[in-house]
Amino acid sequence: MGGFVGAEEPVSVPVVIRVEAAPQGLMEYTLDPEGSDRVWHSVLLAHDDAVIGEASSPEQTAILLVRGSIECIRRGVPSIIVGGLTLRPERGPNGNARIVAAGEARLLPSEWEAVKRRLDRPDASGGGASDG
Repeated sequence: MGGFVGAEEPVSVPVVIRVEAAPQGLMEYTLDPEGSDRVWHSVLLAHDDAVIGEASSPEQTAILLVRGSIECIRRGVPSIIVGGLTLRPERGPNGNARIVAAGEARLLPSEWEAVKRRLDRPDASGGGASDG
């Protein structure tokens, strides 16, 4: 689940993931510390109904949604290793239930910086930056 190569050293950063518990929902995440310059990346996800339908409890559904979100994040930040997340439910912006997962991640800082640079481009697709 991720790995580190080259001379760049991995760092520990806070991670916050917000994912809507809906068949198609918004997933937002940040790897920045709290503050006015915190960058959020947003992605519209379609959840696999067959996988979600196999969940035996709301807690298991939440875990599956967060795991899927981490795999999505890994597309842009391949070195990310996430551990020790706490999960809590809340109402999302569209009235759907939303899971908020927060904890710590290790990653190569250059990968997150590259994601943020792509978000700053006006023609960037696949999400955008917001102040959360």
